[in-house]
Amino acid sequence: MPTVITFRAWSAALAAALLTVAGCSAEQQDWRAAEAAGTSEGYQHFLEQHPDSELAAKARERVGEFVEDRDWQQASKLGTADAYRGFLAAHPDGRWSQEARIRVESFALGSIPRMEPQMPGQTASRPEGVKLLRLASASSTVPAGALPQEGYAIQLGAFGTPASANQEWQQLKLRFGSQLSGLSPQIVRGGSSLGELYRLQARTGSETQARSICNALKAQSQPCVLVPPH
Repeated sequence: MPTVITFRAWSAALAAALLTVAGCSAEQQDWRAAEAAGTSEGYQHFLEQHPDSELAAKARERVGEFVEDRDWQQASKLGTADAYRGFLAAHPDGRWSQEARIRVESFALGSIPRMEPQMPGQTASRPEGVKLLRLASASSTVPAGALPQEGYAIQLGAFGTPASANQEWQQLKLRFGSQLSGLSPQIVRGGSSLGELYRLQARTGSETQARSICNALKAQSQPCVLVPPH
């Protein structure tokens, strides 16, 4: 009898182990299927089947990325300031939030850069792993709407902090050294409905030079806005 009890206990343990392995296998198969599908619906289906999985958080992140990409495509298709503001309200810290702020700022300046619609994945073209240089001593922060001297300028972005603007300038200098040669950055602080922003600008010698630089940058999908004299 003891032997029978031991055998039964062993059988139960084996069955439980097999069920566990089968469950893990099904979860892994469903995850691979979701990755292969590469759609929001695929990851959502995985979450419905495995809400307590260790991969659930990653699946929710993927679903969120798909939602953001969909909203960005819609905002870009409409191409209005309100559309970009709506996008920022829904995704204030998303992958496209900085680009949305730049475009809203472009509307505020009355000059919208001509850019090809950006789609998910294009940001990968920006160099990665580049060691940032020390902040340029020539850069400075000036009051909203003011430049140290009169004359045309170009605006290259809008950021949440002066440090972010400075870092962007260093990367832009690495990417577009010939176009930005001889220019010094000016970080212009200003408030808007989006909160406090720091605009990365650089004064040029003339309107012709400013337009030429912006056209060259925009041809390479780099936002650039012409800023007239104040």
